[in-house]
Amino acid sequence: MKAKICFITTGDIKNIATAKRALGMANPLVDLGWDVSILMEDTEENRHRVSMECSDKVKVYYFPHCSAFQEIKAKNKLIKEIDPDFIYICAFVTRNTVGIGHRCKKLVEHSELQSGIPDMKGLRKIHCYLNEYASILYSDALINASRFLQNVYEQRCKRILCFKHPNFYHPYAFSKGVMEIKNIDRTKEEFKQYEGRKIFTFLGTITRNYGAFTIIEAIEKLKVKHPEVLLMMHGRGRHYQDACDYVKNHGLDNWIKLPGFIAEEDISTYFSLTDYFISPMNDTIQDWARCPSKLYMYLPYKKPIVTCKIGEPYEVLKEEGIYYEPSNVNSLLSVMDKLLDSGKTHIDINPENHSWNTRTKEFDIWIKKTFMK
Repeated sequence: MKAKICFITTGDIKNIATAKRALGMANPLVDLGWDVSILMEDTEENRHRVSMECSDKVKVYYFPHCSAFQEIKAKNKLIKEIDPDFIYICAFVTRNTVGIGHRCKKLVEHSELQSGIPDMKGLRKIHCYLNEYASILYSDALINASRFLQNVYEQRCKRILCFKHPNFYHPYAFSKGVMEIKNIDRTKEEFKQYEGRKIFTFLGTITRNYGAFTIIEAIEKLKVKHPEVLLMMHGRGRHYQDACDYVKNHGLDNWIKLPGFIAEEDISTYFSLTDYFISPMNDTIQDWARCPSKLYMYLPYKKPIVTCKIGEPYEVLKEEGIYYEPSNVNSLLSVMDKLLDSGKTHIDINPENHSWNTRTKEFDIWIKKTFMK
């Protein structure tokens, strides 16, 4: 009999990216003989992403947008109907606190450390701590998206005497069916505007704390020596309009483009077009703990990645990374300048090691060793 696993997600993937793991692992798990279900909110983007990434063998159950109470009730009803052996909580939030009393093993994923966010203070910080410790008591095992998180939760398990609580290191990855390498001819009409340009690409949330303005200010200085440079910033965020205003007010329209959110099926074209990628990090607990999914989406293209020696980027890239000092505009400027002068075009890394196919095989081995002896 096939082992059953049900991924529990919440929200629209356009705004809450935690469902990426469910979509990435679904097909590979089916190929390994699992019965796979996903619970998702019924949104246009969620349905679109499922159609892109999941085969007909993956069972997807949609629930309507509703209150937290109604969402929990709908999920519990579906869990009872599916009767999985494992439920995989893609983010330990109120709306995903389900399956209590059910026979299934509960796996909780941690992809960030809410209590480590610099703006989190007072009662909100205490609430985050309590929620993080509660995830240990609620779960049968923890899945940690970064080495830092794995170390944090191993220590926390010991503090509350859960000495044998399984803690699995399992970072994000890329989907081979989504990330396609294309041969882009910049002399063709649709790409002619990029001919002769050296393109740096950023994908992610455009906020000050995620390093967006460090990149913008570095490009503003870099264009003096390298007028051929072009920064493509894909995504939105609470400081997106501030970034657009800065670019306009400083006359940077020819060097910085902010197209906003881009559809998943268009990412491969933009990534194949680029010369270099950027994954900014800050020297904060928040960034040491988080696992930037963009990093793994960059890897299949084997282009130089400009980042910081913080957390997962250094864990993955080691000496192949191009590193600058966190939040330091002049350091980033110097690194980009040297990179352009060097003529470096590729990095020596095996992307297959970071695909969802590989990650899922690792997960399959671990879960069978831990729970299915």
